[in-house]
Amino acid sequence: MIRSRKSALAAFTTATAAAAALVLAAPDAAAYVSSVNIATGTSIGGGYGTNCAYTVTVNGSPNEYVWLYDSNAASFSPQQFSLGTGGTATSSWTPTSTGTHYVQAWTYNGSQWATVTVNTGINLGSACVVTK
Repeated sequence: MIRSRKSALAAFTTATAAAAALVLAAPDAAAYVSSVNIATGTSIGGGYGTNCAYTVTVNGSPNEYVWLYDSNAASFSPQQFSLGTGGTATSSWTPTSTGTHYVQAWTYNGSQWATVTVNTGINLGSACVVTK
């Protein structure tokens, strides 16, 4: 127990100074997502089509945990993952509606997104026919 206000103030000042020194000496450990890219794969007709799967590649800080979202209707497999020790991971994205899609890779430290236009797709299994 601290017996006087002067001792309490000295203890508080010492603790505050120690905490500030730790913060200033710590390396910059900001984790982030630096890019989101979506490959067009084997689309015939160009671009992206509904009901066809595309590979989303996310780059950022090693071991950063990422969640994927789409502003329009779509599914991801997986939707949540770690970027691993190399700072890169992939997911399969399947848009289910036409229009503009903002595909976002989100972390607690920020996010990045890719903006793509999705047209009607006919999934042939090994390829996707995209009609405009």
